[in-house]
Order: sequence, then structure tokens, then C-alpha cells
Amino acid sequence: MITAADVRGALRLLRERGWLTALFAVVVLSVAFVQLGEWQHHRYASKVERNRWIDTNYGADPVPLAEVLPSPTTTLTPDRHWTPVRMTGVYEPAAQLLVRNRPLGNDAGFEVVVPLRVADGSVVLIDRGWLPAGENGGLPDAVPAPPVGTVDVVARLRASEPSLQREAPPGQVWRIDTTSIATHLSGQVYQPYGVLASESPGATVAPTLLPRPDEDLGPHLGYAWQWWLFTVAGYGILAYYMLREARLRTGNAEPISFRVPAVLAARTRKGRGELSDEDWEDALPR
Repeated sequence: MITAADVRGALRLLRERGWLTALFAVVVLSVAFVQLGEWQHHRYASKVERNRWIDTNYGADPVPLAEVLPSPTTTLTPDRHWTPVRMTGVYEPAAQLLVRNRPLGNDAGFEVVVPLRVADGSVVLIDRGWLPAGENGGLPDAVPAPPVGTVDVVARLRASEPSLQREAPPGQVWRIDTTSIATHLSGQVYQPYGVLASESPGATVAPTLLPRPDEDLGPHLGYAWQWWLFTVAGYGILAYYMLREARLRTGNAEPISFRVPAVLAARTRKGRGELSDEDWEDALPR
């Protein structure tokens, strides 16, 4: 059992440079561990928030595009992510792009993004779906053309993706970065893009529509608690070795143990729930 003398001896060790350095190292590590835990918890909270809007918006009835985005420069707020919107326009297949390295299940492939020019002349980028990689892997074997002429489209809105700052082959991109793609198009381009839900008239052959997004929260919450426990463990390990060193310097080779004081254990075994002030006083080392 740890005594008050053990604690006083351990605290005296902090007068020595080596032990003080060890304490400083544990403090620095604990700060890093806390921040890593907060980072993982933030990722967990972001996924919880994302899933909340998927559950709220994904299966909702479509609304007019202007109800969610009054103009092409309007920012898509988090609470409107995945909202289905209706719009009418004409696809521009000449400006079609393939988004590289997009998985569907266990297969790698491409997503097909086609500009849809709506009545006022502005453009909404529509992700029409997924295609598997072809035999050479660099392109799909075939890219189905979008419907010709005026098309009624229902698409779920998503925010523009961050640029990867990496060159792609002609006609391809790494991310659906609407700001970058807009530089190659005429007219105003909406900052969010749409994931196709339906189009009328439909194409005879079309890419595979993207499925409902995965709502798995991942291991982030567990990792957060893991980092925070590392923080506590760091101080616990340091305290153990300091107490052991203090005891060895007094010639006491008895191992350090963190047992419940016998007087408290006995009272607990008797079925007494809460311990009184007298119980704790009796348990203090003399």
C-alpha cells in the first residue's frame, strides 16, 4: 500500500533534473495526446452531423433548385446537403468529365460529371453515376452519352470538393471541384453540384447511379478515448516509477501496489454503500 512517506519521497524526486525532465516529457506528450483525441472526436462528430442530414434530406421530396440555391453563388448550408432538387436544362456532353479513382463497393472506377445548362443560362454540374475502369484501367471501356435535348433532372445537392492540386489526363479530374471546372465553362456555374437521382427522358444506357452514402461512423470515437487514456496512463506510469524509486531509496523493496485500503474494503464487504468521513480518515496512512 502507498504511504504518505512514499508520496513525499516521490515529490522530492522532482528536485532532480532527470525526474523533472521526465515530468516535462509526460506533460508534453499528454498535451499531444489530448489534441489527438480531440481531433478524432471532431471527426466522429462530423460524421454524426453528416449522417443526420443524410437521414433528414436524402429521401425527401424534390424541391425546385431556386428554393435551395437562389443563385449560382449561394453557398450550400450543411442542413441542405443531400437535398433533392428539380431542374430542367440541356446536357453539354462536349464538356463531360471523368472523375478518377472512385470506388463502388470493392471496384475502382470513374464518376461521370456532365454540365447541365438550365433556362437562365447558368450551369449545374451533374454527377450522372459510376463506370468501372476498362481493360487498361486508364479509361472506362465506354462512356454512355447523356440524353439529348431538354431534360428534367432530379439531383441531390453536394458541396464542391476540395482541389487535389494534381494534374489529371485530358477530360479527367481528381475531384469535383466546381470552382476549377467552372473556368472551362461559359456562364455562371453553381458552386454545389448534384448527384443524379433521376432524369426524364432517360438514356437507354447510363452510368450506375450512386448508392445512398455509407453512414458508418468508423473507429474515431474509440480512437479518441484511446488517446485520452494514453494521457492518463502516462501520468500513472510516471507516478509508479517515482513512488518505486522513492521507496527503494529508503531501503524498502516492497512492490508498489494500488490496493483498496483494508478498512475500506472491509466496510464495503459488509454492504455499506457510501463511506463516511470517518471511514476515509481511518484509511489514511499514519
